[in-house]
Amino acid sequence: MYQSKIYVNDILNKMSHVLERFTFLSRSKSFKKEDVDQVDYHLNEIMRILNEYN
Repeated sequence: MYQSKIYVNDILNKMSHVLERFTFLSRSKSFKKEDVDQVDYHLNEIMRILNEYN
């Protein structure tokens, strides 16, 4: 089950892990265009939400 509360620090840790993982994998593997498009879509959604707080 999921936690009932999500903490900002947890999100930052997940984002850091995603960056590390993507950086590592991009040096050693080729991603399919569909996968890159999907990652890009989700990152754009995250940025859209964060930009609402400017």
